[in-house]
Amino acid sequence: MAETTAPTTLDPQGSGYFADRFAWQLAYECLLTTTPDGKVEPALASGYERSADGLTYTFELKPNVKFHNGETLTADDVVHTFTRLKDSPDGIDEALFPTHTETVAKGPTTVEFKLKSPDAGFVNNMANPLVWGCAVMSKKAATSGNPAVTMVGTGPWKQESYRANSELKLTRNGDYWGTKTKSDRLNILYVPNISTQVSNLQAEKVDLIFPDVAGSKALSGSDKITVDKAATDSTIFLQVNNLTKPFDNLKVRQALALALDRDALAQQAYSGAARASVYIPPSVTWAPAPAELPHSTQNIEKAKQLLGEAGFPNGFSTSLMYLSGYDGGTNDLVAAMQDQLAKVGIKIELEPLEVGAWGDKLVNAKYALSWNAQSYYSNPYQYVQPAAGRQGPVPDSLQKLLDAALTAESQEAYQQALIAVEKEEAELVYPTITLLATDMFVAYKKGLTGVAVPPSQSRTFLSQVGRG
Repeated sequence: MAETTAPTTLDPQGSGYFADRFAWQLAYECLLTTTPDGKVEPALASGYERSADGLTYTFELKPNVKFHNGETLTADDVVHTFTRLKDSPDGIDEALFPTHTETVAKGPTTVEFKLKSPDAGFVNNMANPLVWGCAVMSKKAATSGNPAVTMVGTGPWKQESYRANSELKLTRNGDYWGTKTKSDRLNILYVPNISTQVSNLQAEKVDLIFPDVAGSKALSGSDKITVDKAATDSTIFLQVNNLTKPFDNLKVRQALALALDRDALAQQAYSGAARASVYIPPSVTWAPAPAELPHSTQNIEKAKQLLGEAGFPNGFSTSLMYLSGYDGGTNDLVAAMQDQLAKVGIKIELEPLEVGAWGDKLVNAKYALSWNAQSYYSNPYQYVQPAAGRQGPVPDSLQKLLDAALTAESQEAYQQALIAVEKEEAELVYPTITLLATDMFVAYKKGLTGVAVPPSQSRTFLSQVGRG
């Protein structure tokens, strides 16, 4: 198969880049995992217990799990993993486990995680199917080898060789504790140019690629190739700076949200390769749909009425900054938003920027409106969490709901608390207006079976891809 972006490191704690995880998740696993519909399930742990005060999580490891070097997984490996994570150069520990203080072995197969304050999302981050932040490493391999170039995990694939920026070769892990791979080998070629990937698939030099919209169209007429569209949980949203006028006015923000037609944006910007979304993406089955949240379905007349009540009967002018050419749909998306907002009298000047200038303005709140994008999160709290410094203070009513979510005592209670957060954010139109969840494409030789890309875009499905 071919991937567009080569990993910057094979160390699962060494980078925050989304694309790096596509290699890691083939060899590494976490104590828990998340199913495509958002349910947390056991992986390397058979289960866990949460203390009554929410400050201790105790995991029991599955027996006889082997690392690729033949070592048996023990509590000491887990302790070493999460102790090492605290030195992650990209601050992964702080981003995912901000209240985690200590990991303790309570026996050969029992591990205790201690928190300084409750965090109901702790379990979700321990279950990331992209293994970001939770990949369990072999203590022996991590201390005696070089994890940046050699992966020693517990996963279904075992690394055979790696040529940086060129090729990663993996073989079936014969000692794998779970369902073994359908194929005996997996070779990943790193090919930055999508057109070259398309040509290689047509010439049968590779079996599977992840093309863009143009590449998928070029391949769709072939009788030797199957092209599937896969829904992802990567979302596109509009950041609203309520420190700037007139967006400090609630009615203006509500009018802004009501002016937008998400379904039309998906068609105009992504040729249908996107779906309407609110804060928590649509693949999470327990989360509300746009129609169930306030100010999330287009209503032109109501938007005009609110602008009039806010003192802007003739609308107003503002600016929208974005990363020019971020992907195949960004430029079309902001142009479509410009057209929709004009219908209620909000006149938008588009401001295309390079990544450095855009990022500086965003983190220092030097903008009015900004396009933004985010990849998959295993913890749904991260979809609704305000980003400090980018806007005004979190309203008290919302902060109380956010705090209540973190102290939820079960996954079901956590979900209900997050729904309450989402409804309040939609009412306040703060901190963002989530617009779309984008789709991706996978193209592969006819005859391959088991090709099923989950919303996380995890490549773990490759273990069950086979011929015939």
